[in-house]
Amino acid sequence: MSKIKFSNYQAKQSRIVAGVCVPISDGVGDYDELLREAVRVALRVDMNPTRDDWDDLYDRIRKLMAAYTASPEGEGEDACTLMARLAACVADVIPMAIRKGLITPSSTGATPQTQLPAG
Repeated sequence: MSKIKFSNYQAKQSRIVAGVCVPISDGVGDYDELLREAVRVALRVDMNPTRDDWDDLYDRIRKLMAAYTASPEGEGEDACTLMARLAACVADVIPMAIRKGLITPSSTGATPQTQLPAG
């Protein structure tokens, strides 16, 4: 008989909040994922009036932000702290979207000095 190999796989928990999978590690949810999803939705906003889905996207962003502020991570926090967390998620999501080619650096308003190098 061959030996059975076991990996160190651990089941990960998550919960769905406002349609977003929020990972739970050691009993603590990563509710910043709601903010990251709001940023990803915002990056898909198309300002072309012929493809105007602004109302739907705005409503989705509003629901995600409301879910975050009502989450254990956002509840009771002041506006400055919540805005700082949103800004940190923007800084996290935009470079990733650029690397994946989902957006171009010029569409972010970044100057050539602040754009990420190719590759």
